[in-house]
Amino acid sequence: MARKEAGNKNVIRIKHWPEGDRPRDRLLEKGPEALSDAGILSVLLGSVGGTKDALSLAREVLVAMGGLRGLFTATYKDLTAIKGLGKAKAAHILAAMEILKRHLREPLQKVNLVQNLNDLHQYLTISMRNLNQQEWRLLYLNRSRHLIAEEVVLRGEAGAAAVDPRDVVGSALKRKASALILAHNQLSGLTKATEEDIRLTRALVKACWEEDIPILDHIIVGPGGHASLRRRFPNLFEGEDEVA
Repeated sequence: MARKEAGNKNVIRIKHWPEGDRPRDRLLEKGPEALSDAGILSVLLGSVGGTKDALSLAREVLVAMGGLRGLFTATYKDLTAIKGLGKAKAAHILAAMEILKRHLREPLQKVNLVQNLNDLHQYLTISMRNLNQQEWRLLYLNRSRHLIAEEVVLRGEAGAAAVDPRDVVGSALKRKASALILAHNQLSGLTKATEEDIRLTRALVKACWEEDIPILDHIIVGPGGHASLRRRFPNLFEGEDEVA
């Protein structure tokens, strides 16, 4: 059954599709793995008004965001810029992506990150490599080197010079952190430290050591992988009693 919508377009709603073709029914009958990426997203979007059905809108969202990988790092502004995707649908997507991020981050709260670097690198790579702007993050660790908090301290084009060591020290003391790991992403394919990155790392290490809070590493994430400044420039982290 079709009905007239704005713009004189005929839209056949998913609820009028044959039962075997409806993404939600197919998910319940055959499992979520039976659905395409667009099908999964259409279930999340639910009912859609206007001149599009949920599956068509889901396809448009995936194209606009560059697939699920891009959707993982989407912002509210990114999503609501897509025609037909309002506040409620954007909120559904952001909530689902946050569940995934927390799922990935949860193991870091239960293991010693110094002894389980693969878990740390996997999380940072998945969560940062496809960002469409630069982010600087701090990971706060307790004495057992478990993650206790993560914070984006800077987002945008300002670069390393805008990260204030005094603010970092203040945040670490407030959270009662015993150690820190710094991470930032490169928008290009390179994961090479710049002179500015090295200067910031040196300044942070010095400022934090004055409060007996070691910086264990500075990890750079790019589309092609990650790099550890600790491994490349171990002298920057002199004075630590552990290797990150």
